[in-house]
Amino acid sequence: MLGYICKYAPVEIFESMGTEMKRIEPDVTNFNQAEIRMHPNICSFAKGVLEEVMSGEYEGIILTTCCDSIRRLYDVLKGEFPDKFIYMLDTPRITKEAGIRLYDQRIRDMIREYEKFSGKIFSGKEFSAYLKTKQEEQQLSVKNGALNIGIIGARANDSIKKILGQRSANVAFDLTCTGLGRKIIVEEENVLEGYARGLLSQFPCMRMEQASNRDELIRRFAGSVDGVIYHTVQFCDNYAYEYAWLKSWLDRPMLLLETDYTRQSEGQVRTRIEAFLESLSPENPVVKRKGEKTEQCM
Repeated sequence: MLGYICKYAPVEIFESMGTEMKRIEPDVTNFNQAEIRMHPNICSFAKGVLEEVMSGEYEGIILTTCCDSIRRLYDVLKGEFPDKFIYMLDTPRITKEAGIRLYDQRIRDMIREYEKFSGKIFSGKEFSAYLKTKQEEQQLSVKNGALNIGIIGARANDSIKKILGQRSANVAFDLTCTGLGRKIIVEEENVLEGYARGLLSQFPCMRMEQASNRDELIRRFAGSVDGVIYHTVQFCDNYAYEYAWLKSWLDRPMLLLETDYTRQSEGQVRTRIEAFLESLSPENPVVKRKGEKTEQCM
């Protein structure tokens, strides 16, 4: 089993080779291993991934160059597990044709390295056939008669969605690092290049060249919901800056959640989400259509 953490990771490549893939969503009680091996200011998500990989049965992990914390995570894992497939896939910031061709080549390099490691052989025909079985998930799903909530920001684990579901709130969209359906493009003539094009055409993360378009895309999605949860992770400054900018103009109530990916924070997260939903309830005599909730969960 290989782990991965990023929506730009070429998951389907490995699945077509018969490898089980698991998106790592840390659910830890402490950072004992990370505190020994990583700097205190490394983001809590990277620390949680380290704890998960060190305790799980992974043959390796696919990382992408999304931030310095993940680069440091790669360094630590590479040193700790020299016999595992610890791979850093350099994801280009540009999403135009030059970036697509570059990503295509880097994915090919990764495939060759995994073939050497695993003894498995990649087949372009089998990969193309496998892609055709995949379907893109709906990106926007608004339900009548329910509170529709959008999630924006840094990667958010499933606990937020579970809490919303338990309160009968509908997650209309998820624009976080791990949200939305993967965009699958099948090009018969050049299947890997088409696949790379699909990966890079997803909703852009903060490090991508197209991040400047996030505002308009967020505005378009947020116009369909009752409220927005903005999630960020401790020491993930880029998304904290984006929240400060969004709350100045986004015409929807917002709740800021800052979590550390530990189980201890779940109770506080639940309390804040439930209070936010209550403030949006039709029975609430004062429901602001513009404003923000800036409670932080540690």
